[in-house]
Amino acid sequence: MTSLSPSRFVVGIDLGTTNTALSFADTQCGEHPDVKDLGISQLIHPSQVENRSLLPSFMYLCVDGEFPSGALDLPWAKGREFVLGELARAQGLKVPTRQVVSAKSWLSHHGVDRRAAILPWKAPPGSRMVSPIEACSHYLAELVFAWNRENPD
Repeated sequence: MTSLSPSRFVVGIDLGTTNTALSFADTQCGEHPDVKDLGISQLIHPSQVENRSLLPSFMYLCVDGEFPSGALDLPWAKGREFVLGELARAQGLKVPTRQVVSAKSWLSHHGVDRRAAILPWKAPPGSRMVSPIEACSHYLAELVFAWNRENPD
């Protein structure tokens, strides 16, 4: 039987209703390592990426032609039909029926199927929709991308 070596990093994730964040400590930095927040790159405006300590837990479902081609591309994700974070929050103020909010809250709501495409809530019939699990999976995947960029090894 093989034993697992101790992890170098201790990672904490806050999948929040409003914001998502990741903090970590490097266990190789002494007895009391500093806890640091991971910067999460995200679109702030079309074609403008910035590092932020929080990823707003917002998803915006785009329609064809809404943004110029390539304006929502990230170095690790090209051709997405959605945007996450700060731009999703801002764009959702303009078109709230395409903004997914509070996806985490829907995960444990007893009155809905968390696997069903029910978000954005109150979107018009025929609108593109996602499940609470799908939305939260995208938020967490964004943290994985951010972590892997900062810690390629």
